[in-house]
Amino acid sequence: MAFRKSLFPARHAVSRRSFVTAAASFLLAGPTTSPGGQREQEASKPPAGERPLLVVATDLYRPHDDPDDHWDLATAYALAQQNLVELLAVLIDYPRPDSLKDPDIEAVAQLNYLTGLPVPVLVGSGRPFKEWRENPSDSRALWGVQALLELMRNAPRPVVISVAGTCRNIAMAAHLDGETFRKKCAGVYVNAGTSRPLAENAPLEWNVTLDLEAYQAMFALPCPVYWMPCFEDVRRFEVSEYATYYRFRQGEVLPELSAGLRNFFAHIFRRELSGQHASLGWLQALLAPEDPELVARMNTMDRNMWCTAGFLHAAGLSVDGEGQLHPLQEAAHPVFKFEKIRVIDCQTGHIRWGTDEAAADRYIFRVLDKERYGYAMTQALKRLLRTIP
Repeated sequence: MAFRKSLFPARHAVSRRSFVTAAASFLLAGPTTSPGGQREQEASKPPAGERPLLVVATDLYRPHDDPDDHWDLATAYALAQQNLVELLAVLIDYPRPDSLKDPDIEAVAQLNYLTGLPVPVLVGSGRPFKEWRENPSDSRALWGVQALLELMRNAPRPVVISVAGTCRNIAMAAHLDGETFRKKCAGVYVNAGTSRPLAENAPLEWNVTLDLEAYQAMFALPCPVYWMPCFEDVRRFEVSEYATYYRFRQGEVLPELSAGLRNFFAHIFRRELSGQHASLGWLQALLAPEDPELVARMNTMDRNMWCTAGFLHAAGLSVDGEGQLHPLQEAAHPVFKFEKIRVIDCQTGHIRWGTDEAAADRYIFRVLDKERYGYAMTQALKRLLRTIP
């Protein structure tokens, strides 16, 4: 029997290794080749029942709000397709009242097709957390939240939740059933906020504005919280010590991906870049011949990113300065880590906090190598995504 190769460098390969909440087995054998011609390493399947269980909560829309959500979804699928996590569901935010967008179930269907994974879609609540808490009527608004709770209750072990977008649905679920969160939540990665705003009246980060009270509720969850501030100050799009932001040019990554995954991204941009009506259905768009002009225009676009490190950390992975993936405890010079913190105050939407090794279950993201972070995260993202067929 031929085993697939690990995503990790050979010098760090082990037959069996425990990291974070999951124990993974990385068995080495012959390499595969990526669409860009590079020798790629894949992860063999770990022992049954040992992968982290992951729910992705996202503001994934069509037309998109920001294409970073589609890159993040593809990242989660790449980890799942490599058997590094088990992707239980995609929970999509309910569209804002002034929006004509729909939850992008097409994107989930496309990635299910490319990877062969049967990942279901849930749709969250359209009611603000504070309004619902004061007047908890309208059961339809809770269907997605109740489905999340049922999924967690039935899961064989605690579930990791990655939140990018509104925190509303997680706040509602924890308010309805805190006991399930105490017992069955392995951690919530909160991709929102600013870590060091210049002033208390500084603008709030976008995800915070979607539901301020729900964001504040994240820091009272009865489970581990991994806070991933998007910026130090929302007015500065730059790599910072306590912020997840990085940026890459799409042409650095797209040429090395499979034609199917390039078509996945092309389907997001078809209308805005080519002026063509998106008349193709999701499967036809995925399997159609590539549009060279559209691909060329996509290659020139810069992509702002925030969530990559959280997905990797949830899967028990770290990244070195060259963008190589390692089990968390094996990276000699990681470009990021999570530090324990004590949350002092969150009433304004700007979190006051301090590092505290004695604190329990509250962590903040920290960049350890600002010079290499953006490059390393781009290379790690590319290594993951080119494993999707």
